[in-house]
Amino acid sequence: MPPAAERRNNQVTRVQRLIEAKGLKAEEAAIVSKPSNIFYLSGYTGEGLVVVSKGLQAIVTDFRYVEQAGQEAPGFQVLSIEGSVSHLQKAFEACKPQGVQTVYYEDDEWTVRVFDKAITIFEGMELTPLGNVIERLRKTKDEDEITRIEAACKISGESFERILPRIHEGMTEKELARILEFDMLEHGADKMGFAVIAAAGVNGSKPHAVPSDYRIRRGDMITMDFGAKVKGYTADMTRTVALGTPSDEMRKVYEVVQTAQVMAQDAVKAGANGAAVDAVARDYINAQGYEGRFGHGLGHSLGIDVHEEPRLSMLSKDILKENQLITVEPGIYLPGIGGVRIENTVVVEKYGCRSLITPTRELIIL
Repeated sequence: MPPAAERRNNQVTRVQRLIEAKGLKAEEAAIVSKPSNIFYLSGYTGEGLVVVSKGLQAIVTDFRYVEQAGQEAPGFQVLSIEGSVSHLQKAFEACKPQGVQTVYYEDDEWTVRVFDKAITIFEGMELTPLGNVIERLRKTKDEDEITRIEAACKISGESFERILPRIHEGMTEKELARILEFDMLEHGADKMGFAVIAAAGVNGSKPHAVPSDYRIRRGDMITMDFGAKVKGYTADMTRTVALGTPSDEMRKVYEVVQTAQVMAQDAVKAGANGAAVDAVARDYINAQGYEGRFGHGLGHSLGIDVHEEPRLSMLSKDILKENQLITVEPGIYLPGIGGVRIENTVVVEKYGCRSLITPTRELIIL
């Protein structure tokens, strides 16, 4: 099937899912303004809005993006604003002939100022929060989405393995991050799913450290957290390696994190409780004497955004389902000493899970 036809089929399916999930009636419409939700429904990556009702699927944009919208979203009508007409006014003009009486909007995306303007523009129509209906639909991935994420994970893992011989004493964290990013771009990534993390030595104690001018020393543990983005979907993986022989303490930390990661990943399957899977890793880390040093959740889903639902955490109430994606990323962070994190992205299956990240979880000493 030609790519345009495949996109059109995906769009029809996802729009229909939204209509059914929200129970949209003939006199109701939804305005979608989050870029990730716009992309999910339509495949469109430019600026603007998406308007969905039973009789209308349209992208509202401006002259700069009209051609792009037509190419990326062949199943959608493209409406271009002109002159002083705003995106919301154009959306209103599209809804009015449809007899729309209720307009659902993304209340976690609109500002108070936008909402105040919308009240004036959508005269005679009721504005009602859409809630997280689209995000709930995005929890479970279809075959196309999994294929894209798998491709992104493959690029990420292979780039990691390629750049290992290039890590050397005196290299800065910034240099390492740039080399890793460039390799992913050179080998098929469209862009990065998020800013590359490269944290060496004592900086490893900061889970989301920003690469700095710190120069890597022999004996340092080096944590790299990164993910290529392919066709709109991101990978996410973390590996911690050592340049030269690490201290006995950091080697022990690595062994504890590695064991916790393996145990927790083995606990991932359809029907598993997010908090229970988190507890597998957390209880083990605590029992090894590192209570309080694993301060974030065990994992999160990903896709168009790097952080999506469901989650693995102490507070999670999620029950995992087949074809959901989840990261498994325990860590131990010791201020003034360093840290270790190991992360795989996995696909939830009926009786277990399948890792999309292939590089070894064993300690690599360079």
